[in-house]
Amino acid sequence: MRPNDWRVLLVGGNSGAGKTYLAKTLVREWGIPFLMVDDVRMALHKVTTADQQPDLHVFLQYQAEQWKNPEGIVRDWLRVGQAMIKPLAAVMAHHIFVESSGPIILEGDGILPALAESSTFAEMPVFKNINFTRKVRAVFLVEEDIDEILKNMRSRRRGPVESKEETQLSFAQASQRYGQWLIQEAQRLQIPVLPTRPKETIVERLKQVI
Repeated sequence: MRPNDWRVLLVGGNSGAGKTYLAKTLVREWGIPFLMVDDVRMALHKVTTADQQPDLHVFLQYQAEQWKNPEGIVRDWLRVGQAMIKPLAAVMAHHIFVESSGPIILEGDGILPALAESSTFAEMPVFKNINFTRKVRAVFLVEEDIDEILKNMRSRRRGPVESKEETQLSFAQASQRYGQWLIQEAQRLQIPVLPTRPKETIVERLKQVI
């Protein structure tokens, strides 16, 4: 059984940290659904244009040279994360306020720590009278080792895996830097951060912090 009475569990982290593995493991144990943030973003791609939502479409516009710039990739991950806050807030609201919808796990590197903060939703009246911290839990998984990020990226065929090693390394470096930013931001907001390894204990470590 899932612990406590939360309605939404956010599982964020950098690319290659094992977020999907953790979410699928929790789904099997708790019997609740999970939603990949990438699926929401790709659906939004189909109903918006780059002119309408440039932040959501930023990676679809990338040229080869841009994949070699770790700082630029991190900057654009943050742009995407900011653009995803309102769509994900709608999903969160549905599962918080519609009893029959049940709890859900949202997973993806497009989740920013701000999504777990009640102040982010201050302008949304629907969230005004709830105990936000009671209904929403969040944890961030971070993998800081470049070699591990590369291995996970290649095994899951994420990022520019068909590109040259130089480009793959740049993407892994971006993921490492993004993970470091997530650690700092999550700690600032007092949100739990978990090292991705050892993988065998990740579920129990998550239960302890949420």
